[in-house]
Amino acid sequence: MSQSYQWLFLFSTLACATLLVAGLSYYFRTRQDALSQRIQDLQEQSAQGGSIALLGGDVWDLMLRSTYGAIFGKGWFRQKELELMRAGFRGPKVVKVYGIASLAFTAILVVIALVTLQGMDLGTWAVGLGGAIVLGYFIPEQVLVSLRNRHRLSLMAALPDTTDMLSIVLGAGLSLDQAIARVGEEIRFVYPELADEFYWMTLEVQAGQQRAVAFQHMAQRTGLLDIRSLASMIVQAERFGTGLSQALRIYADSVRTKRRLEIESTINKAAVKMVFPIVLFILPALFVVILAPGIISILRDLEMLGQ
Repeated sequence: MSQSYQWLFLFSTLACATLLVAGLSYYFRTRQDALSQRIQDLQEQSAQGGSIALLGGDVWDLMLRSTYGAIFGKGWFRQKELELMRAGFRGPKVVKVYGIASLAFTAILVVIALVTLQGMDLGTWAVGLGGAIVLGYFIPEQVLVSLRNRHRLSLMAALPDTTDMLSIVLGAGLSLDQAIARVGEEIRFVYPELADEFYWMTLEVQAGQQRAVAFQHMAQRTGLLDIRSLASMIVQAERFGTGLSQALRIYADSVRTKRRLEIESTINKAAVKMVFPIVLFILPALFVVILAPGIISILRDLEMLGQ
């Protein structure tokens, strides 16, 4: 009976910790850029113009519709496609692969919970299965968030140098399309993420798409406001006939300044964030190391006086 309570406490702790981490990460993400995210969602809805069937009609698609589609609605597939696109995964079957992998991971955790909870009461079974399902959904979500943040940081790191290269190539006399293609080839081995974005945008322009629309699609795929502002600046400079090379050079300097300010802000926040680990983990251990010998000595002296 005591073992069943131990497993119950373990699964309850894991489920609560997962929900707490997911809730805190969602809160801080929405708190930082709630307004920009809302504007970006509205722009994406206007650009999409309607829902697109992301799934076909095989057994796996039926399974995804009956699980995630029934629980979260049809908008879940569009949201996951956008999140996977911003994590660097593109293709007609990425949502299906992610959904099947998430379901398989959840099924593995459920099987592990069923095997572990054999011979225990009904309450322990319910808590264990609930914790397995919660972990099976939120762990792939956090992995996707981590991959999306890493892809975003890679694009942001590549943007200033790439903009400088565009400015130099345009100053050499090449057209904008030729400059983008050439810069994409040059940064392929250093910044492959941004090179892929330039490649897809070049393909859209070569296929007959307007350059402004191709830039908007690139900004939508990446989800970065810096790339969106870069696209708007290039389109406006081309429309009004202003000097694009000088504008790109100024834009690169502004992006570097913004990155430096963000790094300084992160460094200034580190001191405040270190207070909680110090109070919770370092100070108790320090108190034990400092006070334990004195307490042991006092107890030993009291024991000798009592004898």
